[in-house]
Amino acid sequence: MFDLENGLNRGSTRARLVAALAALCFLGIATGAGAQTKTSASDAAPTEITGTVLALEEEGEELILDLGSAQGATEGATVEIWRPLKLKHPVTGKVISDRFRIGSLELGQVRPSMSIATATGTLTRTPEKGDLVILRKAPAPGKPESATPGAGGAEPAKPAGDAAGADPEAIVIATMFDNLKGADLVTRIKAYEDYVREKPNGRYARVLYEEAASLRRLIEADGKPGPKATPIKGQTMRTEPALVSFSRPTAAVEGTPLELAVELDDLATGAILHVRTKGKQTYTPLVMASAGPGYWAATVPGDRLVSSEIEYFIEATMESGAAKAVVGLPSAPERIEIQDAPKVSKPEKRIASAMLLTDFADYNGLKGNDRVWQTEGTFGLRYGDTGVRALRTGFGVYRGVGGSLNDLDTLGLSGRPVGLTYGYLETEVGFHRLFGVIGRVAIGLLDDGISGGGQILFRIGNDRETNLVLGGELLGGVGLRGFTQLELNTFKRVPILVRTEVTNQPAGSSRYRSPLENGEPTQSQEEGEVGARGIVQVGYRLTPGLVVAARVSFQGRTINHAGPGFGGAVGYEW
Repeated sequence: MFDLENGLNRGSTRARLVAALAALCFLGIATGAGAQTKTSASDAAPTEITGTVLALEEEGEELILDLGSAQGATEGATVEIWRPLKLKHPVTGKVISDRFRIGSLELGQVRPSMSIATATGTLTRTPEKGDLVILRKAPAPGKPESATPGAGGAEPAKPAGDAAGADPEAIVIATMFDNLKGADLVTRIKAYEDYVREKPNGRYARVLYEEAASLRRLIEADGKPGPKATPIKGQTMRTEPALVSFSRPTAAVEGTPLELAVELDDLATGAILHVRTKGKQTYTPLVMASAGPGYWAATVPGDRLVSSEIEYFIEATMESGAAKAVVGLPSAPERIEIQDAPKVSKPEKRIASAMLLTDFADYNGLKGNDRVWQTEGTFGLRYGDTGVRALRTGFGVYRGVGGSLNDLDTLGLSGRPVGLTYGYLETEVGFHRLFGVIGRVAIGLLDDGISGGGQILFRIGNDRETNLVLGGELLGGVGLRGFTQLELNTFKRVPILVRTEVTNQPAGSSRYRSPLENGEPTQSQEEGEVGARGIVQVGYRLTPGLVVAARVSFQGRTINHAGPGFGGAVGYEW
């Protein structure tokens, strides 16, 4: 065992260390012994310091009090929380004021004028702003009075622990010193370090840690190995806070709030995050909130994460008010790359549709020798805006009579009959949501055989919105047609279609031998001549998927060879 008396003789330094230890032990013993002395009634009453709950943080888990170190508050101290009540007596009308205790709080961080506290145990009421808090301070020791024998003899001495009840930490320290009476230095060192490890923020932690270090040096100076030292977080001989841990993010998502958290040692009383957009000169400070013992966190708002990169550094603040950079520097900040937010597009729904259209057009004043009636039924599937936009299939019945103007108007011949019953397949390809191409292939039966044809169309705009369609059609045995069609979807319940056509249908594609009567033809044998049509169709959306429409038209080949037309359509999509 280490010889304390020989150690004292070897140098004044060791003597001073042991003397300091003895003084500390005497302080603990005196704390307990002082309680055994009888004091006057005025000295025995504890000092009562009253404060108020200013705010509640972290959903009521932390309370902000207006008690600070200037009023004598210390970290780890226990305060009482009371609910003040002021009620009017229902009979006398007198206002009665009182308060009721709802529990106890433990002080965490203590600043000069404010402190943060948390509940110890269960509170009988939920804390509110305006609640009273009471800090009871142990009274200064008064002059001892000699015990005077009376009828019952001298007043019995109170245990040391009872006297120190106003300061629980002093009780623990006094008990530890009592237990260490006669212990060797190694045992004392371990006891001091165990206490510091358990209560690193305690009032006596720093002096006990320094005392343990001094005792280690005393043993080593004697040439004997001391106990293996265990690092204790925060208990170093430093004057500035230091970084314990920090995970540096390298990237963030545009427009999404970013939280940064840092762990600092116990010399830090707060932390500040400074952030700026790349290229800016000044930083914006964000005060980091406590996220647990030693942890501080702040959130960078999403509206700041809009550039390609942001820069930041973090400072730790000290009780003196000074600050020290612990992550990055103002002149050499950390950087975070801002990535574009992923574009989540709503999956496009496949839309099925069915439509039936019928259209009558007379080119010659309802004389019946130059007219056409066409009916089409269509079924289709729409996939999306680009790529294969839609697939459609359907059938059509085309019936008409016609011929040349000379045969019909000058010679008075009847119109040549034209008929085609056909089926078709149509595909629309979208190269862009505002541009697509439509191709149709048709095959059918004439009165005297098989025929076919097709369409090629160009759509400018989206088919679900207002758009313009340009294109042409060829039907064998019937003729050619070119058209321009404007679909107006400005009014969602009233879709409007305006269409113009240039055509030689219905009898403009083949020569025909008319039956003879007295050696003369009775029907026109010549091809139909070019005419023009103007069509307006107005629909009404009965339901989101059901539309009915009516159309009117006017068409002619000359100013004297013209007539009206009409038609209708019904469509449904799901």
